[in-house]
Amino acid sequence: MNGHNYWTRRVSRRQALAGAATAGIGTAAFAVAGCGDDDEETPTPTTAPTGETPAASPTQAEAQINKDGILKSRQTAPYSTINPWKGLDSGLLWGFTIFDHLWATPRDTGKPEPFLADTIEHADPLKIVVTLKESYFHDMAPINGRLVKASDVKASWEAAAVQSAISASNWWRNILEGLDAPDDRTVIIRMKAVDAWTYSSTNSASAVVSSIVPEEMAKNPDSMDRELIGSGRYQFLSHENGTNFKVRRHPKWRNEGEPYLAGIDYRLIQEQAQALAAFSAKEIDSVIPANRLEREQLVQRHGNEVVVDNDVSTASWILLGRGDGIWADARVRQAVGLALDRKEFIDLMSFGDGVPAGPVPPPFTAYALTEEQMKDTFFKHDIDQAKALLAEAGFDTSKEYQLKYIVPGDNRAQMAQISQAQLAKIGIKVKLIGEDLGTWLQQSLYGSQYDGFVGFQNLAYDDPTSYIGFYSKEIGGRQNWAHFFDDELDQAIKDQKTILDDDLRAEAVKDIQRKAFAKQAPLWFLFSPVTQTTTWSYVKGRITGRGSYGLHNGRVYIDKS
Repeated sequence: MNGHNYWTRRVSRRQALAGAATAGIGTAAFAVAGCGDDDEETPTPTTAPTGETPAASPTQAEAQINKDGILKSRQTAPYSTINPWKGLDSGLLWGFTIFDHLWATPRDTGKPEPFLADTIEHADPLKIVVTLKESYFHDMAPINGRLVKASDVKASWEAAAVQSAISASNWWRNILEGLDAPDDRTVIIRMKAVDAWTYSSTNSASAVVSSIVPEEMAKNPDSMDRELIGSGRYQFLSHENGTNFKVRRHPKWRNEGEPYLAGIDYRLIQEQAQALAAFSAKEIDSVIPANRLEREQLVQRHGNEVVVDNDVSTASWILLGRGDGIWADARVRQAVGLALDRKEFIDLMSFGDGVPAGPVPPPFTAYALTEEQMKDTFFKHDIDQAKALLAEAGFDTSKEYQLKYIVPGDNRAQMAQISQAQLAKIGIKVKLIGEDLGTWLQQSLYGSQYDGFVGFQNLAYDDPTSYIGFYSKEIGGRQNWAHFFDDELDQAIKDQKTILDDDLRAEAVKDIQRKAFAKQAPLWFLFSPVTQTTTWSYVKGRITGRGSYGLHNGRVYIDKS
């Protein structure tokens, strides 16, 4: 063991952390897709953050940067609401643009980088004391640009944690005890138990739940159906019935001189062919090719004018089944797993650009099982054995079962069609049902309103524990979506959060994955695609490989000189 542990690696006891970090921003890929990839779309690498506050006066290089540019981004689907506490898509987008946070945690380091927080101190393992930088809300009625106070943070966190439409993690629902605001600059975060993942991007660094809104709006969440007021680097300008959003620079953003962009315009483009054409016409600044062929065509057409970022994604494609009713027999669930041919998914959906994925995606090397370790378990493909298991279990092959997926989206439809064809080979009949994101998310996934399967590409989480959380008896304040309830797995997931030694916790996470297979949990991770985000080279100043942390950046700019 290396002796590292959670508290010493992230924030040493009683150590004050100061400063703001420089990151990279993504455009449409993550923020407006709702459920999508971790494409940072980063044409110009930037050095990793130092943790030091940027100089107040601009350097000569910064003084020469064009700060009049408007980034043009794709929106893939209409939003049913602009309220960040009522929609995952809106919560993510505004969490990376309009709202500020105490901190954010890069995937590559796992260490929180202070944002609004000026200092972070662990008074004890169950208490975090935070002092705030000077920051102001957007100058919009009825808040009118007032100072951000500790009471705003307290009201925001405590209100968001109990919102029924937010899929808040167990940390928000059961670990966070409450917050105190003894004065305008001090926040005290109280926890009921130690959680080694406290600073992860699904817990206290969540782009959605940790967003800081004015206390007045936190106490009246419905007000955000109409108005969005934060203290982030952009302020809300307009929208057209949940589409074509426009945000503009916050003139009193706490990082003086930022953001470098004057704003971002989002354009609704639902069809991939239309998006590729819009990109070539420079109507949007970045696009995600669906496969290698699309990428090669763009490069052939535009040459050195575009930059392509390739990275193994942490947003795996998933087929989720059920653990109750006819699916309660572990032999039936095992048969489904044996029917799935991951190589075929990769070949057909990504032209071979993908990596078979277990429960924890391959980029989390310390926590993921290797392909060799999974070849005879998760990755085994055997049609004959699958048929035999169904026959042994007496499975009713005359009935048709639903597979629900999100529309629009070519890859989503293709994933559903491949699943349908592969399951048909063992006698399971599947009816494909496409649903809009809001219906699919709230009813089919969160509400477990499906009788067979749901298929989707998972969000690109920045920590491995979020993936094994699918096996918990409760997910985001709701019962397990698949109605798969296993006391041993549930307890093991809780226990690993209390292990502060990194090496021991990594082994515990691996053991949970092995147990999940042994119990034939109805959750089949298929593959992690290789992302191929293509961006015009005039978009400068972004970072790749740091997870969602890169979406908070204020130093992206447009340089067409």
